[in-house]
Amino acid sequence: MGARRTREGADGWRLLRAGAPAGLWAAGIVVVALGDPVGGLALLLAGWFARAAVRAAARREALEALIVDLTVGEVMETTAVAVAPHATLDTFADAVGGAVDGTRGPTVVRVMGDDRLLGLLGQRELARVPRRRWPVVRAGEAMVPASRLPVLAPGEALRPAAERLGASRAPGFPVVAEGRLAGVLTRMAVGRTLHERWLAAAARRDAAPDDPAAGRGRG
Repeated sequence: MGARRTREGADGWRLLRAGAPAGLWAAGIVVVALGDPVGGLALLLAGWFARAAVRAAARREALEALIVDLTVGEVMETTAVAVAPHATLDTFADAVGGAVDGTRGPTVVRVMGDDRLLGLLGQRELARVPRRRWPVVRAGEAMVPASRLPVLAPGEALRPAAERLGASRAPGFPVVAEGRLAGVLTRMAVGRTLHERWLAAAARRDAAPDDPAAGRGRG
């Protein structure tokens, strides 16, 4: 009963969100007709923004559905660019090509010390340092320390982990298995997976035969 109530509540909220833009537009038109063009325009604009928000929420739900069955270990980056904390930025910045050209290369640098992760460094951290200073700034100075990064397990569900990553300012989250660093979950890794699954779903829709009932309706 509780689960049914929850579903009904969620469905009701979706219907309310969907109806909000039309209601605001109708109210705006009425207010304009009653002689208040400024107030009416405000309501019309509110309706437009509400409609955009509903569309954005629908797109987000569709994208999240594409990764609901995946785990962190299936998506994380395993190819590594590992540097010592004393390495200067100019010696490795260009190696992180995946963050720029969308290839399968790593998009974060692992700063390591004695086989221990000290921190991570991505494009955002590189961008904070003027390029002219790359030859003098060291990885250990620019990195996000590992102590500030949540640690994930390979078997964790991808969706909540991706949401946590998206809400953070971290370049990635380390993924640890049996006490050893197994990979790094990055925004680019999640984005690639979403893109690939979206294309695969679109290809399946295009390849699906037409609905016979729909064809009879058209005739």
